[in-house]
Amino acid sequence: MRLIASFAMVLFLAAGGRPGHGHEAPGGWEYPFYCCFDSDCAPIEAETVREGHGGFTVTIAPGQHPMWSRERRAPLVLEIPYDKAKPSPDGRWHLCIDDAGDLLCFFAPPGDS
Repeated sequence: MRLIASFAMVLFLAAGGRPGHGHEAPGGWEYPFYCCFDSDCAPIEAETVREGHGGFTVTIAPGQHPMWSRERRAPLVLEIPYDKAKPSPDGRWHLCIDDAGDLLCFFAPPGDS
């Protein structure tokens, strides 16, 4: 069993994976592993975010995020409470969603949450 686990880790690393890490944001910092694996996280434009009572409303048009492709017929609208927003290390907005459009992580610039 240990040999199988070691072999699986070698294959994972050979394929470019890194245990315990997400992928790198364009600003050079690492998205946390629990937020994403490969393309779940991406920067989003400030125009897609609206602040309201208790949190943020994020509207992603088809094609504006790697996980919300142009083939989608409708925009994705997420209501994100303040306590779900994490501080953004590079001062940009970032959204991590799964392929169903469910929220994984949301990063807000300092002073915006």
